Amino acid sequence: MKKIRTYLRSNLYLDVWFLFFLFLSFFIEPLISLSAGTGFVMNPAEQVFKGYLAIIQSSSILVTDYVYIAGLGATFFNVATILIINLLLIKGLKIQITGPVFAGVMMICGFSFFGKNIFNTIPIYFGIYLFSLFKKIPYKNFIITILFSTGISPLVSYCFFGFHLAYYISIPLGIVCGIVAGFLLPAFSSHTVVFHEGFNLYNVGFALGIISAVFYGIFTLADMNVQTVLLYDYSTTKTFYIILPVMSVISMVIGICLNPKKIFPSYLAMTKTSGRLVSDYVRQFGIEAVLFNFGTIGLSLFVICVSFQVPMNGVIFGSIVSILGFSGFGLHLKNVLPIWIGAGLMIYIWMLVRNYYVLQMSSIMAFIFASGLAPICGKYGIVYGLAAGMLHIVLTPIMLYFQGGFDLYNNGLSAGFEAAILNVVGEKIFVRRERNGRRIKNL
Repeated sequence: MKKIRTYLRSNLYLDVWFLFFLFLSFFIEPLISLSAGTGFVMNPAEQVFKGYLAIIQSSSILVTDYVYIAGLGATFFNVATILIINLLLIKGLKIQITGPVFAGVMMICGFSFFGKNIFNTIPIYFGIYLFSLFKKIPYKNFIITILFSTGISPLVSYCFFGFHLAYYISIPLGIVCGIVAGFLLPAFSSHTVVFHEGFNLYNVGFALGIISAVFYGIFTLADMNVQTVLLYDYSTTKTFYIILPVMSVISMVIGICLNPKKIFPSYLAMTKTSGRLVSDYVRQFGIEAVLFNFGTIGLSLFVICVSFQVPMNGVIFGSIVSILGFSGFGLHLKNVLPIWIGAGLMIYIWMLVRNYYVLQMSSIMAFIFASGLAPICGKYGIVYGLAAGMLHIVLTPIMLYFQGGFDLYNNGLSAGFEAAILNVVGEKIFVRRERNGRRIKNL
């Protein structure tokens, strides 16, 4: 038992989530049917694998909710499959799970609800492997880039199935495009972080957006029509309203049980950090604080969703799961709440201007992923946090037209520009330096 606890602790209990998602794969739909009084679903495994095939054969471009096209069971099976394969990769490369690695794994889990599957990620991983051979750098050194790289997975799937080409053309095209994107990504991601100086938590999404724009431009020039889709509904809102607080409470309870005396001082110390890249909260404050932080962010989003009657589907729930991983990599309530308040205000202003008071899914996603600008708030304060949230709602929608929907981390692309803008305002305009090096605000 002690060995099991030691293993789970070193693995940040990610195996618990694998078992959780695997259980839901085969039992969530039968349980829902039973509770609704419609009888127990027969042959749930058959439905899961049939739905999983639909996921694999989808174009996966934004916005494709796997729950909508394949059902809850198949989607959770896709999440569990992606999770265990990446955990095995991490173990195979003998990599310790740190805050950034934890964030990368959870990001993969979240986007496995809409856009990622094992078949559209392998070519990208292989492209990064070729880059490591080309530069003669160990593959394991790129683990963070590897984990975040699959944000461009729809590029592969769309080449496979979106252009409706013959398979002897589409399959090689998708594989080649995925390999090229993977090969370019390590160089791009290391460069783009300079642009926003570490104030965008979703830096790889910024790099992927640029690469996606290049592919989108090439396809457009070749008269290969790329069309984004809106495949989703809100029929699973109640189900996700149950799963989100359950995940959050489980994480908090595990964290408290691990070290009840240390957890709260460590968590309070965490909230005093800006979150600017690279912030490894696992090494700085311990696993207990990270798991507790995971739970507090999850419960906060649950309260927000319930309070404002936010509908939920695979896309929205997946988005929430994605950012929960950053509880170990720069995100906490103190540096994200002002951003969410600013984003919420701008959504309300947008509704007033348009005289349309229905929450759009794009606005909900932008609200959630505005959290990528948390380091701006942590560094410059509440006013900048409010401005960051408002700016994110304004700029994010137009980024989809820039990158064509191939970059699942569209909000990361937007946040890169916003972080650069606000950092310039905070550092170069409203702060001046005296000769002795002391900084004085002009505000």
